[in-house]
Amino acid sequence: MRSAWLALLFCLALWTPPYLHGAADNALHGAATYEKRSEAEKMSRSRYRDLEVASLVLIVVGGGAAILWAVRKK
Repeated sequence: MRSAWLALLFCLALWTPPYLHGAADNALHGAATYEKRSEAEKMSRSRYRDLEVASLVLIVVGGGAAILWAVRKK
């Protein structure tokens, strides 16, 4: 039961919204230079790559837990 709660907390932690400090902003704002826009876009790509990795880990852990549950049930 305790591991189920830990798994639930882990899932909720993955679903929390990411910090938006590196969101890409490609609109022209006065002194927004190409370098600043490029850095913001790079940070947003990195954040989404991290989310993809986290979702893959969640799928693998969930699949492993389902297999373990099915094996122990027998």
